[in-house]
Amino acid sequence: MRSTGIPNLYEEGNSLYTLTKFEKPVYGERILIRNSKMYREFSPLRSKLASSIKLGFKPELREEDHMLYLGSSTGTTASHISDILSKGVIFAVEFSPVSMIKLSELGKSRENLIPLLLDANKPEQYEPFIDRVEMIYQDIAQPNQIDIFLKNVKYYSPKRGIIMYKSYSMRSDTELKNEINKLKKYFKNISMKNIERFHKGHYAIYVSNH
Repeated sequence: MRSTGIPNLYEEGNSLYTLTKFEKPVYGERILIRNSKMYREFSPLRSKLASSIKLGFKPELREEDHMLYLGSSTGTTASHISDILSKGVIFAVEFSPVSMIKLSELGKSRENLIPLLLDANKPEQYEPFIDRVEMIYQDIAQPNQIDIFLKNVKYYSPKRGIIMYKSYSMRSDTELKNEINKLKKYFKNISMKNIERFHKGHYAIYVSNH
């Protein structure tokens, strides 16, 4: 296993793996054992975060981060972030009761994953459950996704963020430029990666203030 530079995230061959303490797969992923340690395969076909890292995206993730995850769905990516942030906490917000069924089951076994069946448009709703936020991760495929992200930024003041941006416009370059300009009002540094190879119409965006 080769380190990627991201905590608890490794490469072997052409695949990514997160170091884990859980023997049971979450969604049927392969688990390898190397030197008595367990590693879960992190597929770029199943996760936009995995695909972006595979394509050279380098977000700063810290093992002790407290992350607000907006749009957690059933927990595929969240489970791997739970491995990565092994000393941190993920506040996983999801609006769909159907997706929350699997996400809640995942939260029962992972102490650092807190499922919240709430609306990402209303950050004040989940404030009682959150102590602090160093980073926001968002994967919400809605036309106002950047506005939702910034609403949460204003409320929780994170220093870093990752957005899995879904382009809706036929003139995506113009659309994307306008949305990036919104982000520039709140973050000093912005980097992007086109992940069309794995997820059609998507970009990974990393923002930070340092």
